Amino acid sequence: MPFADTTLRDEYAAAVERVAGRVLDALRGAGDPAAPTRPSAPGTTRPTARPTPEGPLLDEGPLSKAALAAVRVLGPDLFAAPLIAGLPLDGPTADAAAEALDTFPMTGASPAPGTTAPTPPAPPDAALANAWRDRATARLVELAGRPAPATGPEPVCPPEPTAADWPRWSVAMARLSALALPRLDGPVHDLARRHSLTLARGVTRSMLRRDYRTAARLARWLAWNESVGGAAHLELGPVVDRIRAVGDGSTRMWLELSITNGLSGGEAPADDDRPGDRPPPAHGRSGDSPDGAAE
Repeated sequence: MPFADTTLRDEYAAAVERVAGRVLDALRGAGDPAAPTRPSAPGTTRPTARPTPEGPLLDEGPLSKAALAAVRVLGPDLFAAPLIAGLPLDGPTADAAAEALDTFPMTGASPAPGTTAPTPPAPPDAALANAWRDRATARLVELAGRPAPATGPEPVCPPEPTAADWPRWSVAMARLSALALPRLDGPVHDLARRHSLTLARGVTRSMLRRDYRTAARLARWLAWNESVGGAAHLELGPVVDRIRAVGDGSTRMWLELSITNGLSGGEAPADDDRPGDRPPPAHGRSGDSPDGAAE
């Protein structure tokens, strides 16, 4: 990979960590929108105001490409705090999510911003997960009272698991963990309801393999299933505690665990328990990229 592409990916990965930290703050009741704030436009002494349904909003210049990429990657998780708390979705976050979907549409073959080489097509499971994530983000933008961004036709639903391929199915469902939130429902959620025991098997298998990211995402599905009246089949508290102790320490993983706690009726970690602002670990990425590809 050219050096410029590597630097760009690192910049986007760091932006994902920063925005994930804002979502964590929102989960703890900080009160600010989870989307990144807009920097002041250069050369201006006073920002102009533009009308929104919530009243005048200061227009302080565009969000950076890296910030929009992070918003695009986190998708539905931006709205986790109000969804879990049963509160209205905030307009500024919805505006940023809509802008991110417009800036980074699901193309798969177009060059990533700042590069000249085309992005390789995403693996089928990753592309499917990104398509469902974008559709869920657009739905939440609409629920916030903003026009829904275009996301194309509804993606296909992952197949039912079988006795032979349930481990692979579990990994595919882990990629879809961003859908495990209140007020979202659809074919993928029906699949999770029908096969919650298989999801629990996936958590156990991932823990034994030390694949803590997959385990955290599957545990989130189990917490969601329990929150809508289903069974978790596992005691999730010890699973979350173990992942928190031995996981990669990234803010992104901490966010997964905090959402799992929220769905289970718990609380987000206190400031002295959560990771500080740090770059993502060298041995892993978020698993997603802003141009629609994924690992």
